[in-house]
Amino acid sequence: MHDASKRRIAVVGGGLAGLEFAVAAAENGAAVEIFEAGSLTRTRHVNWDVTTHVGDEKVRSWTSDNWGAGGGLSERLGGRSLCYHGVLLELEPTALATWGPVWSSRLAGANGLYASILDGLCAYFSELEVMERYECLAALGIRHVPQAARFDKLGRFEAYSPLTHALKLVAEGRIRVIRARVRAVVPEPGGYLVEMGSSPGAELHRGFSNCVLASSAIGNVQILAASLQRNITTTVTDHFCVGAFVRLPPGPSLKPFRHRMLWSGYTAVPTLGMNVFFLERPSLPNGDRLVQLQGVVEQQGGLGSYSKLMVEMQTDGLRSHICASVSDTDSAILDAARGGLRRWAEQLAGSTLVEIVRGEAWRASAEHVRPDGRDTRWFGHDEALEAAATAGVAGVFSQYEVPYGAFEHEACTHPISNSGPVPVSCDLEMVELPGVYVVGPGAFPRLGAANPALTIIALSRWLADHLTGG
Repeated sequence: MHDASKRRIAVVGGGLAGLEFAVAAAENGAAVEIFEAGSLTRTRHVNWDVTTHVGDEKVRSWTSDNWGAGGGLSERLGGRSLCYHGVLLELEPTALATWGPVWSSRLAGANGLYASILDGLCAYFSELEVMERYECLAALGIRHVPQAARFDKLGRFEAYSPLTHALKLVAEGRIRVIRARVRAVVPEPGGYLVEMGSSPGAELHRGFSNCVLASSAIGNVQILAASLQRNITTTVTDHFCVGAFVRLPPGPSLKPFRHRMLWSGYTAVPTLGMNVFFLERPSLPNGDRLVQLQGVVEQQGGLGSYSKLMVEMQTDGLRSHICASVSDTDSAILDAARGGLRRWAEQLAGSTLVEIVRGEAWRASAEHVRPDGRDTRWFGHDEALEAAATAGVAGVFSQYEVPYGAFEHEACTHPISNSGPVPVSCDLEMVELPGVYVVGPGAFPRLGAANPALTIIALSRWLADHLTGG
């Protein structure tokens, strides 16, 4: 057992992963210091606090070939947990099997981390459980979406974030927050120091027993390159996202609309590595129904087929570049996913639908692929919504896509493995930097089709208990 009271732990990054670790470690008695580059100005979900805040802007710290526009990092304490849906899904068994028996046992089953986390949150977030049976959903085999979210009488939506608990521990002096951009973590006698700023030795914080890198899948690799003083070329992936809006004549709704971030339901399509989410929006003025379908698709083929992240040491700092890779297999799966969305849309309609498409951009040529990776044959989300809403007739649908790399589920950059560009032990420890640990989706050996939030929480809480004897 570790004596947590003697441990001083540096946590780099104050997003979902870093805060989950910090809260659990501090509750176990450790002294925790969070290093976060972003501000502490937004403390509630963006759909609760609708004002403009510093830190909500996307910060891009890499260049890319065909890695989608619109992505990047939002620098703020709380990170993406202040803007997401709160969807908590377990990794599907086929994906989890590739993590190996140790993590399969830790995460799944009646005594696993997934079950204990969901049990603990259910008392506070009723949206995690099925509260009422909706016959239209049941007839189609569409399941309830477990969301750690609240929706109040004023129409405000808020998803679970560890930030609320973390700030209480900050007020009690059990967690310290330092607003700083970390460059590297460096071994010193008896532990580690944290190096901040853009150049070596600019500002140092010493005396940490351990360091936990929880920046982001990409940010962690940037810190590791500076810490190890070497270039790193590794993998990176993201979910593909394809979707559609279908306009239907008046009729029974799938589930009454309450908020655009509360899904009506979802269904899994294991053969495509896809989850399809459904959301019935408010009816149009003439009574026509508008249903959104969104397919979240895992990139196939494993680490060898993913995109490349290259972090290079240069005299004036780090250079990070992503070369996106979308294989013929990926393209075929995405085509099949779009076909699947169409079949679902027509099942909802009970008849054949007419697709609303772009004009000449649909011609078959390479010109439809823009430098940012966006396929201009497809609408963007808002364009597709407008196309369906203004069509004037029911029985139509419009498809959209989110550019690959812009869905903000970046993962698999330092996957759990004792080999590869950045070896990470089964206990999330850096092989080349004993005492330094990594959490977050960068450590995933496989992303799976599930939203990564529940697995991020599980990894962070497990590591906190592992290091502090909780």
